[in-house]
Amino acid sequence: MSERGPSKLAAGRRYVLTQLARGDWPRSAFYWFYFSALGALLPYWPLYLRSRGFGPRALGDLMALFALSRIVAPYVGGWLSDRFGHRLTVVRGGALLALVCFLLIEYARGFVAVAAVMVSFSFFWYATLPPVEASTLAFHGDRYGRIRLWGSLGFIVVVLGLGPILDRLGASVTVPVIALLLFGLWLATLGLAPLAQPTAGLAPAPIRRGLAPFLVACFLMQVSYGPYYTFYSVYLAHYGYDKAVIGALWALGVVCEVVVFWQAGRFFARFREWRLFAFTFGLAVVRWLVIASFPRSWPALALAQTFHAFTFGLYHALAVRLVSRYASPGAKARAQAFYGSAAGAGAAVGAAMSGYLWASVGRQGMFLCAAAVAAAGFAVIMAGLRARERETF
Repeated sequence: MSERGPSKLAAGRRYVLTQLARGDWPRSAFYWFYFSALGALLPYWPLYLRSRGFGPRALGDLMALFALSRIVAPYVGGWLSDRFGHRLTVVRGGALLALVCFLLIEYARGFVAVAAVMVSFSFFWYATLPPVEASTLAFHGDRYGRIRLWGSLGFIVVVLGLGPILDRLGASVTVPVIALLLFGLWLATLGLAPLAQPTAGLAPAPIRRGLAPFLVACFLMQVSYGPYYTFYSVYLAHYGYDKAVIGALWALGVVCEVVVFWQAGRFFARFREWRLFAFTFGLAVVRWLVIASFPRSWPALALAQTFHAFTFGLYHALAVRLVSRYASPGAKARAQAFYGSAAGAGAAVGAAMSGYLWASVGRQGMFLCAAAVAAAGFAVIMAGLRARERETF
């Protein structure tokens, strides 16, 4: 007993030191705070905006403007990282500026002022992710899913914890919670090791052909998510679900996502990647159809949320894996930025579209349209990416 105890303690210390040396823990902390903030924004920010008097169309437009930053910010962050090599500076500066801009939200009055704060904050926030994603894939590729899942765990904790708090204290509590999480994100960047070797002065590295249809499919997937990200919480509230239940449904999807991130390597080892990618789009069609058809049935909604494991978890793990293959080593961050920009454009179009669909075809019709868009993405995958499998994948 006396010998086994110290030996186990020593082994534990060696494990922790190994993880720290690998850079896993600072990266895990970055993902935790980044996606914890997302866990406050996605379910509860629309409710906060609704509490400030914005109607469905204005809400959809605001969330679209918020998503527009994802078009430009990832590419700017990725380009600066690849061009000058100072990825850590981009990440730390972006995290700090995101916090500063977000703190102005309490002073913003009216649509224009709120939109300006959301765009500026989200621009710097989104710019921090591509350099970290590219570096994590480059240096920790085998452990990417297990590092990234800490972001999903943070999302779950915030979604589950914040819902009951908002039921008691009101939607305005969302603001200080997000501010604290952004402060934590900035602190996490201070612990990151250098993300890459300097590449200043190098000629721009090529990105191989075949990326365009892949990005079109990713764009369509994010368009289909527009009604979900913008109005899912409002949709559920309309049918009588309280914020605790709404948070639990959001968290259920992310719990399933965590399991897939943890086991993503097994999926990659057993199945061909293009088949998995097509499967995620097909399941997205089913998911939006279930949400549209059974809004009053919490078991049906819970079942649909379990699909998040594949329509986001597996989809995202595949997307960052596949997009990296289109770029040579000096253009990895830029390739991830193209993916981020395509996703941002899709999110912006989806958010704007959902506001007008809510008003024109109704709440359930909005999700039926999302299913149609996901079906179009499935068609792109089957028609384009499968034909290029041997060449690009």
